Amino acid sequence: MDSSFLRVESENAHMHVGWFSIVELPEGVEALDTAEMAARIAGRLHLSPRFRQRVVPVPLAAGEPVWRDDPSFQLANHVRVLPGRLDDAGVRRATDSFFTRPLRRDRPLWEIVLVPQVVGGRAAVLGKIHHAMADGIAAVEIGMLLFDLSPDADVPAPSEWTPSRTEGSARLALSAVADTALEQFRATRKMVELGRSPARTIRVADTLRRAALSLAEDTLHRAPESYLNPEIGPGRTLVTHRFELERLLRLKERKQVKLNDIVLAAAAGALRRFARERGEEPIDLRVMVPVNVRPGDGEASTGNKITFGFIELPISSSRPGERLDRVVAAMGALKADGRIEGSALLLTGLGLCPEPIKDRAARLAASPRLYNLTVSNIPGPRVPLYAAGGRVQSIYPVIPIPDRHALSIGVMTYDSGAHFCCYADPRALPGVERLAVALEDAVAELESGSARKRSPRPGSRRGPNHRRDLYLVEQFA
Repeated sequence: MDSSFLRVESENAHMHVGWFSIVELPEGVEALDTAEMAARIAGRLHLSPRFRQRVVPVPLAAGEPVWRDDPSFQLANHVRVLPGRLDDAGVRRATDSFFTRPLRRDRPLWEIVLVPQVVGGRAAVLGKIHHAMADGIAAVEIGMLLFDLSPDADVPAPSEWTPSRTEGSARLALSAVADTALEQFRATRKMVELGRSPARTIRVADTLRRAALSLAEDTLHRAPESYLNPEIGPGRTLVTHRFELERLLRLKERKQVKLNDIVLAAAAGALRRFARERGEEPIDLRVMVPVNVRPGDGEASTGNKITFGFIELPISSSRPGERLDRVVAAMGALKADGRIEGSALLLTGLGLCPEPIKDRAARLAASPRLYNLTVSNIPGPRVPLYAAGGRVQSIYPVIPIPDRHALSIGVMTYDSGAHFCCYADPRALPGVERLAVALEDAVAELESGSARKRSPRPGSRRGPNHRRDLYLVEQFA
């Protein structure tokens, strides 16, 4: 899984996850203390050794690339400061430029930019980590290297570190062959264990069968043709919008659904409005939904512990209540038919396949044939975080877009907010900034329908409580 994100990266599709945060500076403080921020990171690097490791290809493609200590590691190569005092437009330009640039493969695959002064007594923190190093949830856990749980947290002392020597080419190739043999042995042992438990064998076989059939159906019946899947370039922009989390939780309780259902229904409503504004027919789209498959023991980890589910996003439905009902049904079917567990097993099996098959599988999994866009809902901490004494107001997640995908939507619940981030190629998707207002409208529609306990009248575009002039669309504020 980790190496697949290296396979599908191209000059126009950068496979980094990331975040954009605004920090409220303490009263009387004019700028974020960037030296203290760097010291805090340096004092916690030992908690995640991957931050000092780079990807090393295995000679002759004898196995997957490996992580090895970077003997040239310097923190200054990964933590940069933008001097001066920026206004909101300047922060936007800096953010777009930062996420437009790919990470260098000859260094550890992460970078942080600190903007110590933003108008209004604020600062900004931008970060990106290659998807090969972390999925969205792991990125949140790794973010604790950067942020604190209290404004007066002690600055940790850095631990001594000496890079381990990287083996020679022959040793790397030999280790890769041994690792592959070990994985095959583990797979064989699991099959033997299954043979001792006929009931479990039947259950796993049925799960795999259903997952394979579902994958075959998704592959044979390609995702709809959409304006969201043109050829893209390297440029990126972020469109952000914050909701009070309590507002979405009230909707969740009224409708007796999951918070993720509300998120997906809001995305469907926003994309419907956006399509109509562009003069496009609002058609249902196939959405890839990352699913966390961590064991639940609470242990933090790097790497990817996710699998993928695909659902139809009901953009064609004109009624918000109907959109929500269809989302609930689609997510319920996804969880009930074993596709999530089966997909995880299939992905594990692909890791034992020959190199050409793994490469083709990775490219298929990232192609518009399989899905039109990603919508990822990431649970973040429900308590406030701090950066060098300043309170972190917002954390907007960045979800990468592969080739021929012009848009992804990431959502992070942090503190008292739900932070939506539309990550897009602005040239391939002109007018994408209108999605911020469209998201607000979509949630207002759901609220209006909930208040009246029935769907809006056919053709009705505004509920009785819809006041566009009262909506404050948060753009870096």
